[in-house]
Amino acid sequence: MAGVQISDRTYIEELAQNQPRNLMVVCERLFLDFHYDSTPGEMAVQIAKKLQGDPMLLGEMLREEAVDLLFDLWQMKESQIVPEQHLEELQQLHYLGFISADNQNLMVNMEAKDIFFFSLKSHKMRKIMEKYTEWEKIIFGMLFTYGILDVYECYKIFAEIQETPVYYADFEQFLMLRMVFWHSGLMLRNERTKKLFMASREAEDRDAVFEQWNQHKDLEFCRYSREEYMNLAMGNGIAGWDGIPELFLFVLESIDQDRYQALIIIKSIILIIQNGETYLEAILKMNKILNINSEKDEKEICSYIKKIFYSVPIYGLKGHTREELNRKEMFQVIDGGKH
Repeated sequence: MAGVQISDRTYIEELAQNQPRNLMVVCERLFLDFHYDSTPGEMAVQIAKKLQGDPMLLGEMLREEAVDLLFDLWQMKESQIVPEQHLEELQQLHYLGFISADNQNLMVNMEAKDIFFFSLKSHKMRKIMEKYTEWEKIIFGMLFTYGILDVYECYKIFAEIQETPVYYADFEQFLMLRMVFWHSGLMLRNERTKKLFMASREAEDRDAVFEQWNQHKDLEFCRYSREEYMNLAMGNGIAGWDGIPELFLFVLESIDQDRYQALIIIKSIILIIQNGETYLEAILKMNKILNINSEKDEKEICSYIKKIFYSVPIYGLKGHTREELNRKEMFQVIDGGKH
C-alpha cells in the first residue's frame, strides 16, 4: 500500500521529476524541439506549454482508465492505493507530470488539476478517449495476432475494419503519441529500407519471424474482425481457440483453483506455440510446469495442446493458424493438378 498525499510542487516542477530520457521521448512524440543536453526543467516547460495549448492531445495519449484514476486521486477519494493494481496507469500519469512517488507515498499534483480538470471532464474529451481506447485495443489485438507488422500494413488492416474513414496521418500520429506508454509494443526501423515496424515484445525472435515470412511470400496477413482483435486485447492475448477452455479447466484443478496463475500458464504455452516452437516443446514445458507424472494426465494434456497447436495464429505465418496453412497447401495447384 502507498499513501496518497498532495504535492507542493508546481506542475512544471512535477514534470521535471521524470528521468531526462523519459522527457526526451515525450518531447519527441509531441514534435517539440529539444537537445540531448537539455535540462529536465527546460523540457518540462516545453511539454507543459504544448499540453496547455492543446489539452485534447491528452485524450490521444492517456487511457480512459488512467484519466478515471486521476480524477479519483484529485478528489482524494482514498487515502491509500495499491500501486501494483494500477502500474500502467500510474506510469502514464507520472510521465505527464500528474503524479510522482517516493518510497512510501504517491504525490498528486493539484496545480495540474487547476490547469486540466475541465478539459479532461468535457464531453469532447470523453469522446476522444473512447475512440482512441478502442483504437488501442484493436492494435493490441493485432500485435497479439501477428507479433510484428509493417506500420503501413497495420494501417491498411486497421482502416478496412473501421466504420468511418481513418486517414494514415491520424493513425501514425496516434501511434507516436500513444506508444510511448505501451509495455507490450515498440517501434522498429529497418535501416536499409527505412520501413517502420510495430513489434510485440512477445515476439521472442524477430529475425526468425521475418525468415518465416520470406518462406511464405505469397501468404497475405490473415484478417480478423474488429471484435476479434478487441476481444483478444481484452483477454491479454488469450482467446477461445480450440483446446483453451479444456486446458484452462485442467490447469485450474491442478493448481488449487488459482485463476490468475492458470491464465499465466496458458499464456506461456500460447506464446511458445505462436513463436514457432514445436508441439513437443509445448508438451515438455507444460509437463514441467505442472510436474505431471500420470500417464493419463499426460495424454489428456497432449490432446488439449494438440488442438491449441493447430488453432492459434502463428507470428511467422502472418496470423494464420497451422490448420489454415495445411488446408491451403492441400489445395495448392501443382503441375496442372490438385493434391
